[in-house]
Amino acid sequence: MIAADPRHFLYRGLDPDGAKRLAHKHLSSHDDGELYLQYSASEAFGFDDGRLKTADYHSSSGFGLRGVSGETTAFSHANEISEAAIDRAAATLKLLDPAKGAPAAQPQRTNQSMYGATDPLSLVPFAEKVALCQQIDAAARARDPRVAQVSVSLAASWSVIDIVRADGFVASDVRPLVRLGVQIVAEQNGRRETGYHGLGGRYLYGKLFEKAEWERAIDTALAQALVNLESVAAPAGEMQVVLGPGWP
Repeated sequence: MIAADPRHFLYRGLDPDGAKRLAHKHLSSHDDGELYLQYSASEAFGFDDGRLKTADYHSSSGFGLRGVSGETTAFSHANEISEAAIDRAAATLKLLDPAKGAPAAQPQRTNQSMYGATDPLSLVPFAEKVALCQQIDAAARARDPRVAQVSVSLAASWSVIDIVRADGFVASDVRPLVRLGVQIVAEQNGRRETGYHGLGGRYLYGKLFEKAEWERAIDTALAQALVNLESVAAPAGEMQVVLGPGWP
C-alpha cells in the first residue's frame, strides 16, 4: 500500500488482505453481506463582519458489517478500523441463521471512477482559502452602497471507501465535495433584506476559486437582496371564498 494511494487512510490498523480475510471469516456463512470501510475528512470556514470567525477541521474513520440470511439482516458498526473491532462487531451476525441457498453473485463492474483521488482539503493552503473569503467580502461590499453585511462560507469534505465481500470482491470509491456560500444583507431606508447563493459539487476547490464563479455568486445574492427590498406584503385578512362541488 503506497502513501499516494488514498486507501492508506483506511488501512492503518488493518491491511487489505486482512479485510478480505475478515469478510470471508464473518460473512461466508450468510446469503449476502459486506464489510464497509470509510475514512472522511471535512473542513469549514465562516467569514463574517470582515473577518474569519470560524475555521473547523474534522476527520473520522470506521466500518459497518452487514450480514443477510434469508429475510433477516444484521448490522453492526464502530468508529475504529481494526481486526479486534471487526471481530467484536461480528458477534451480532451470530444471531442470523446460516445461509440455506447459494451466496449472492458478485456485482457487475459496470461503473467507472467519477472523481480523481486528490484530497481537496490539502490541495489549497489555509491562507489561500482565507484570502478567497476576504476577496469575496470586499468585492460584494464594493458592488452597491446598500450592502450592509456580507457572510461567506467555504467548506469541503473528502471520503475514501472500500466495500469488501466474503468472496473477495472489493469496490472502492473516493468522493470529494466542495461548497461556497455567499449571503448579502442590503439596507435601504432603515429596511434590511437578505439574499443568498451557493454553489459547489463533487470536484476540487479550483472551480470555486475562479473569479467568474464567485462573482456570479455575489451578483445572484445581491440581486435577491435588492429585489427583497422592493417587495411588498402579501394581501391578508378576511377574503371571500367560493365553495362548489367537483373539480376544479
